[in-house]
Amino acid sequence: MDAFYLIYDQDLEKEELDSFFEKLDPAPKEKVRIVDFSWDKYSERDLLLFWVSDKQGRELLIQAPEKSAKIVFLPHPELKSLAKSFGVKGSKKEVFEQLEENERIQPLDLLMVNEVPCFNSLVIGDRLGILYDRVEEGFFKTFKTRFFRFLELFRKVKLQSYTVKYKVGEEEKSLEIAAMGLLAVAHNESNIVFKRLIQNSGLNDGLIHLIIFAPKSLFSLISFGLQNLFFPVKGGRIPDFVAYLSTSEVEIIGEEEMQLGLDGQESKEKSVSLSLSEKKLPVFTGFEDTKESEKQQKEVNLGRLPTGRLKEELTKRYLPWARHATTEEFKELFSMIRENSQTTTNYMVLMALSTLIATFGLFGDSGPVVIGAMILAPLMGPIISLAMGALRQDEVLIKGSLITIFWGVCLGLFFAVLITWITPLKTPTSEILARIRPNLLDLGIAVASGIAGAFAYSREEIAKTLAGVAISVALVPPLAVTGIGLGWGDWNIFWGAALLLGTNLAGIVMAAAMTFLVLGFSPFQIAKKGLLISLAIFLLVAAPLIWSFSKMVQENKIIQSLSGKDIPHGLLRDVRVLNLSPLRLSLTILSDRELHEQDFLQIQKEIQEKLNEPVQLELRLGVEVVTLTNDSDSP
Repeated sequence: MDAFYLIYDQDLEKEELDSFFEKLDPAPKEKVRIVDFSWDKYSERDLLLFWVSDKQGRELLIQAPEKSAKIVFLPHPELKSLAKSFGVKGSKKEVFEQLEENERIQPLDLLMVNEVPCFNSLVIGDRLGILYDRVEEGFFKTFKTRFFRFLELFRKVKLQSYTVKYKVGEEEKSLEIAAMGLLAVAHNESNIVFKRLIQNSGLNDGLIHLIIFAPKSLFSLISFGLQNLFFPVKGGRIPDFVAYLSTSEVEIIGEEEMQLGLDGQESKEKSVSLSLSEKKLPVFTGFEDTKESEKQQKEVNLGRLPTGRLKEELTKRYLPWARHATTEEFKELFSMIRENSQTTTNYMVLMALSTLIATFGLFGDSGPVVIGAMILAPLMGPIISLAMGALRQDEVLIKGSLITIFWGVCLGLFFAVLITWITPLKTPTSEILARIRPNLLDLGIAVASGIAGAFAYSREEIAKTLAGVAISVALVPPLAVTGIGLGWGDWNIFWGAALLLGTNLAGIVMAAAMTFLVLGFSPFQIAKKGLLISLAIFLLVAAPLIWSFSKMVQENKIIQSLSGKDIPHGLLRDVRVLNLSPLRLSLTILSDRELHEQDFLQIQKEIQEKLNEPVQLELRLGVEVVTLTNDSDSP
C-alpha cells in the first residue's frame, strides 16, 4: 500500500488511539487530528485514511475540493450512514487488506438533492423507513426490532399524490402517480433495499436510481415487509407494486408537503430536484464491483403504478386489506364472463361428452377415466359467471348463467340415465359409492374450487384450465352418479349424489363471489344482497352435511375403538358400521379355534359392554391354522 496520512477523531478514548497507532504497519506519513485537518495541504496524489464519525465525515466530504486527495474511511463507532454508503468493512484489518488487493480508487458520482449533497439515500414518505434493514447487535435484538417494525405495517396507510418528471435521453417525461414513498440513491450498492431488489446494478454509472413504492393493498405491503425483514433474498423479483427508474435528472413534486429523509436528516419540502454533481469524490469502497458500469437507463413496472381514476381512489382513503381491480381489468374480465354465461353449441357438446366419459368411468370403477371427464367438462365458465352476477346484482348475467347451468345439468342427466339403461350392470362401484354420502369435507373442496376458479379468472398469468379441473372435480362425477341413481330408480343414490352436486354448486358460487369481492371487483354495498342470498343457500345446504359429518365421526370412533382389539375369543378385524341407529356392525373375528353359537353371543355381549349400547352384529369367523411339524433331528 502507498504511503498514507491518518486523520483521526481526537475525541476517541486514549487507550483505543494508542492501541491502534502501535499496530499500524507501515506507519502513516503523518497523524493529524480532525480539528487540525485542512484540504489545502494535500494533493490528488495523496492517500488519506479517515478514522472519524458520520458527522465529521460528511463535513469533510462537503468541503472536499473538486480534485481532492484519495479518501479511505476506517470503521468508527459513530460511522454508520457513511459506512453503508461506501461499504466500509467492520474491522480496520479488513479495510487494509482490501487496500492491499486493490489500491485503484475511482471518483464516485455524488447525488445532489436541491443542491445539497446526499451520500447515502433520499427517502420521500414517512412510512417507507419501516422497510429498511437496520443491523442490531445480537440475533434476538435484531429479531425483536424487525418484529415490531413488521407490526407497524398493519397500521393505516394512505398513498400520496406525486408528479415525477424525468429524462430519457433528451426527452422529458412526466408521471402523475399515487405512491406510499420513493427512495433515491446514486449507487445501488450503497442501499440494502436496492441491493435486494435490483439485479445487475452498476456502481458509478452516471445515473440516479429511483424506487417507487405504490402498494394497492395492505396485504401486498405486509407480504413484502415479511419477505424484506425476515427472509431477504438479494436480487429477488421486483413486486408488481414496486417501480424502478434510472435516469440522469429527476424532479419530484408533491400535492402536499413531502416528508424527506436525507441521509437520515428529516425535513419537509413541496418539491425536490435530483441531479448528479459535477464534482466526483475519489472514495475507496468495499463493494465487490467498483468498475465503472455502462450508462443504460432502465424503466421497470412504471406502467403498473396507480394513475388516473385508480390514483384518485387510493389517495382518498386508507389502503384496503385487498387490492381493488382497475377499470381495465374489470372490463376485460366482465367481457369474458358475459361470453361464458351464454349457452353455446360447444358448451353443450363438451357437457354431453364429459358426462358420457364420467358415467363409463364410474361403471368401470376407473379413477383415471373419471379424471379425464373432469378435465373436459366446461362447467367453470357459467358457474363463475353466476358468482359475478350475484356479486354485482346483474340480473341479465344471473339469468344467462342459470339457464346455461340448467341445460348443462339436464343434458348431463339425460346421457347418464341413457348409459345406465343400456348398461346391464346394477351393482354400485366404489367410485359411485364415494359420491352418495356428502359431508363437510366435500363442502371444503367446493369452497377451495370456487376460490381457485375466481382467482384464476382474475389473473391472466394463471392457466384457466387448472381452475377448470378443480371445479369440474366437484361437479361432473356427482352429476353422473345422480343420473345413475335416477336410471336405477335407487333414490338413496339419487338424493345422495344430488345433495353433493348442490353442495358443490352452492360452495363454489359463494366462494367465487367472496373472492371477487376481496379482489375488488365490486363495492360491498352492491355485493351485500347477492352475498347474503348465496350465504343463506350455502348454510341451508351445509345443514345436512354437518349431520352427515357427525355420523362419519361417530363411525370412525367406533371403528377405531374395535379394530385390532384382542378379546378372549380372538382378534377383531375389518370393522364396518352398517347403521348407527340402531347400531349395526359387520366385523371379522380371527380365532385359533372353532366358535359356536354361545361364543358368538358372548362376543356380542363383550362388544356391547365396550361401546355401552346395544349392537347388532354380522360376524365372520376366521380360523387361524397352526401347522405342526415333526423334526426327527430335534433332541
